[in-house]
Amino acid sequence: GDLANQALTVVLPVGNGSFGVAADRFGYDLYNETRGSLAYAMRFGEGLRAAVQLNYLGVRIGEDYGSTSAFTAEVGVQARLTENLWFGAHLYNPTRAELGTVRESDVTLDERVPTLLRAGLGYMPSTKLTLTAEIEKDIDREERVRAGVEYNPNKVLFLRTGISTGPVSGYFGAGFRMQRLDIDLAVAVRSQLGPTPMINLNYRFK
Repeated sequence: GDLANQALTVVLPVGNGSFGVAADRFGYDLYNETRGSLAYAMRFGEGLRAAVQLNYLGVRIGEDYGSTSAFTAEVGVQARLTENLWFGAHLYNPTRAELGTVRESDVTLDERVPTLLRAGLGYMPSTKLTLTAEIEKDIDREERVRAGVEYNPNKVLFLRTGISTGPVSGYFGAGFRMQRLDIDLAVAVRSQLGPTPMINLNYRFK
């Protein structure tokens, strides 16, 4: 089958913070990754937010080789620098978790889960326009740079576009907010994979 990515996330507000539970799957018949996550995010006043997340990552290689797994963690923070400018930083897998021997076979991946450090800025010159820029560094690879724009002409419609390096990719999308339901549609255009459509549905119970 073709490469595919499915994900489901549930967020429950609790006091000044929120608990989140997520599950996602990426891959096809011969190789796929599954992940389960538990997260907690909290606000510290109006200008500071922080979150931690624990993940279970499972990798399966075909029907003949079996599977392996690892646990990872991540932490993120957002801080308001000025009225219209936010700074964010995110660290994924600081412990450099490693995928070991694949069960049901003699295959040993001996491969570490990527350790990623991201830092970025979000600038909102008006209530209808948001500009973002981010740099991502995998400690074993060259850094990647991303930039994006979101335009919100009214309460219902969101228009988005962006670009990233390593390899160069372009992104185009639109979002629709209808009472408690959000629908986000996007297309990623990658030099190696071509266009990849994406859809995200978000329902707010409150």
